Amino acid sequence: MTDLPLADIAYRELRHKLLNADYLPGQLLSEGELAEGLSMSRTPVRAAIARLEKEGYVETLKKRGVLVKGVDIKELYDMFDLMSALYFYALDVAEHHQYEIDLQAMQAHLTELIEASEHKRYRDYYENGLLFMRTILSAIENRSMLETFDTYKDKILFFVVAHRSVKGENRPYTGKKLYAEIYRLLSEGHYAEAKKAILESKWNVRDELVRSGSRI
Repeated sequence: MTDLPLADIAYRELRHKLLNADYLPGQLLSEGELAEGLSMSRTPVRAAIARLEKEGYVETLKKRGVLVKGVDIKELYDMFDLMSALYFYALDVAEHHQYEIDLQAMQAHLTELIEASEHKRYRDYYENGLLFMRTILSAIENRSMLETFDTYKDKILFFVVAHRSVKGENRPYTGKKLYAEIYRLLSEGHYAEAKKAILESKWNVRDELVRSGSRI
């Protein structure tokens, strides 16, 4: 049994469903049905929804319900730019000060990512990709950078998992080639080449999003 307040339990459960694309952008949810599904009253569910609304996942529409929000393409671009800047800075610092990147942890995330691609587990695939990249930031032990990364990680995960669920069920899992290449380059100490691979991937993602539409 957990000692967490009901509002925290509701928040975790609803957030988990959002990140798993159980609730998709544009879907209208009923506060009463959510409460019934969680076997609790509306009060803790309402508190959980308020937290999710503050984080930008949902929007309460008066007398209509709770709308699952999409992610604006400009917002997503801004997040990708921020993440890339964090990776580049961390790689520069790691190379200059000879910090060791935890290649074992990176390899573990790569293995999980490849396994997830084989079983078409969207969330596990994308989440391990993000955690793979987080390993780069962990190397320089900058807590503020890690907190910034964690703030945006789930928002990006929410978008890409929902995007994949709605628009790309049969798309190949091409990202695993990029992560394998980054792992190889960092294992060999080729930091500049690793940054080039990350930058090229960012532009490829942008092109794909433009082709598939600006919002979901």
